[in-house]
Amino acid sequence: MKILIVIDSLGGGGAERSTQVLCDFLAENKVDFKIVCLYFYPNGFHQEMIDKGYDIQFLKKKSFLGQTLEVAKIISSENFDVVHSILFKSNLRVRFSKLKTKFTHLESLVNSTYSDERKQDKKVNQNLLKVYKILDRYSAALFVDHFHAITISVKEHYLKHLGLDPKKISVVYRGRKPVFLKKEKSSGTNKFTLLNVARQDYQKGQIYLLKAMKALKVKGVDIKLIILGVEGSETPGLKKYHQENELGDMVEFAGFSNDVNFYYSLADVFIFSSLFEGLGGALIEAQSAGLPIISNNIEVLREVVQPNINGLFVDIKNEEKVLDAILKLKMDEDLRQRFSEESLKNYTNKFREEISNQKMLNLYKSLC
Repeated sequence: MKILIVIDSLGGGGAERSTQVLCDFLAENKVDFKIVCLYFYPNGFHQEMIDKGYDIQFLKKKSFLGQTLEVAKIISSENFDVVHSILFKSNLRVRFSKLKTKFTHLESLVNSTYSDERKQDKKVNQNLLKVYKILDRYSAALFVDHFHAITISVKEHYLKHLGLDPKKISVVYRGRKPVFLKKEKSSGTNKFTLLNVARQDYQKGQIYLLKAMKALKVKGVDIKLIILGVEGSETPGLKKYHQENELGDMVEFAGFSNDVNFYYSLADVFIFSSLFEGLGGALIEAQSAGLPIISNNIEVLREVVQPNINGLFVDIKNEEKVLDAILKLKMDEDLRQRFSEESLKNYTNKFREEISNQKMLNLYKSLC
């Protein structure tokens, strides 16, 4: 069996990290695979994967037509049993490659692309998004053989918005490698630390975390927030708010890091502010690190974290509710300990990489 994985890039996002985890599993199980990336980004997992000897090809063309023809040429040049595309741009290019060559196409559905919340993003051209949705609906029906949805919520999202055939969608949760803490979490002598791991885009809602930190500063609460992840479209606005409100070292923009274990080791609580999501892979890592969770109260995240068992759910836009959740966990060490234990249990039961990756391998085999 030989698999071709086509992905936008191997930059520092959740889909990219999950792809890295899957490729490590395929390599360990001696499954032949090749990776094609539409783009190269300096920060990410590509070098680490190249160093492992993985076959990775970056496309030379930049236009939609050029990349589609280049992908079709790669597919036709080798005998791939399954072509697996991940992320929207890659999905479209692989779909239209079928006009040039025949293959079995598996497509991952990894986000709630047409969420109502996305209509509030001023950086998204809503008219263009409507055009993309029409293109998405009809090309999906014409060209995709099977879909992999990373949560039930994502499956339901695409059933609703694109009218996909439910028999053609398999739900397989993403797995993640467990986080190994490098030291004991901060004790009473250290500053209480919140950790957020996400790229700095509108979807991730970090502006609401900064607003909460401003309110905590006014109350005189000694606390720290670390935002770990690649810079994005919201970075200038976040940093401007940070500067204008003199948040100083209360907030650290840590950027991208391959050493996520270090940052999870610093944290007392993981806080996840995404406005819409596919799954939230960082939530899986946080649970593997045994961290209590504060999460935005959206349906898909309730699939990943257990409300009031290992996490508190709040309307992330409601500053008072966010403050209440932070202060509740800060003041109640017993609750943090209980949530910590339950986070580890939830990770072990649902999100261990070997379970998810074996299910993906089984899906590949079934498509062969």
